[in-house]
Amino acid sequence: MKKHRRKRRGIASIIVAPLICMACIFAASTAIQLLANTYTLPIPAPPMPGEENPRPATETVQNAPEEKPPAAAPINAAPPSTTHLDDFFDQFGSNIGIFYKNLDTGFTYTYNADTVFFGASLNKANHALHAYMAAERGYIDMYATHTFTANDWWGGTGIIRFMPAGTRFTTRELLRHSVVYSDNVAFRMLARYLENSGFTYRDFVQEIGANPAFILCRYSNNTSAADTALWFNAIREYTASDSRYAHYLLDDLQNTAVYSHPYFTRGGTFGGDSDVNVQFIHASYPVAQKYGWFNGAFNTAGIVYAPSPYMLVIISNMDTGAHELFEEISWMMEAFNAS
Repeated sequence: MKKHRRKRRGIASIIVAPLICMACIFAASTAIQLLANTYTLPIPAPPMPGEENPRPATETVQNAPEEKPPAAAPINAAPPSTTHLDDFFDQFGSNIGIFYKNLDTGFTYTYNADTVFFGASLNKANHALHAYMAAERGYIDMYATHTFTANDWWGGTGIIRFMPAGTRFTTRELLRHSVVYSDNVAFRMLARYLENSGFTYRDFVQEIGANPAFILCRYSNNTSAADTALWFNAIREYTASDSRYAHYLLDDLQNTAVYSHPYFTRGGTFGGDSDVNVQFIHASYPVAQKYGWFNGAFNTAGIVYAPSPYMLVIISNMDTGAHELFEEISWMMEAFNAS
């Protein structure tokens, strides 16, 4: 009986021991596989076309910013050719000065820009800017009244000289007459008022960096295309601002006119009853401009509010035929600005 039991126990041990061994091997293998899966990096998914650094297929990123393509490198456009402009202006030699500037790009073209010419009434725009800045700063009153006297009489352009002595005007009304009608009487009355304001024209010239040597007297200035451009840049900045009186100056410069000048009324007498709009700078767009015309000097300057706005200054010693010439130059520069 004892021998029989030992034999059955031996058979059981032979059968069970391998099973236990196999179970241990299977458990160990499973554990190793799990451990390997835990610390082995996933195999990345195949890259999409054009993607140099693809993300792993199993990677998840939350709130990732939208990826944008790199910005294209800026293209340095060559400046426009100005050879045809030089060729055109060469025929006038030192009798003309030109300053053109595109106000978006800053591109500038000049011809005899530093040559000195007589400014004529062009400087009324300069004095108007001075007056408006003086009013903004409290040196003068825009609505103060001024009385026209016999001592204020001055010939040339304007209509106040046809009015009776004793007629009264506000500062604003004098400025409108001076800019819109190039009224010499209004200009003289304003100059006197400003001279006694504590903020003189010479002070303002030096403040904005213009040339004080161009001041000939209270009413008369020399100029150059470059110096006039400096003034009109200051005018452009002021009229584009939200300053109290800026819209007055812009409106006046956009409506310049000559009142009853014989050239425009085709021989009519001074003192007529109609205004004639003066466009010495011709354009397909609104223009804020001022002209000057006296004893051979023929000048204009302004801002053309094209889709890409530009400044144009034309200063000359040419009177005869200058209207037609300035029109030709205006259209040529508009085409150049659009090219």
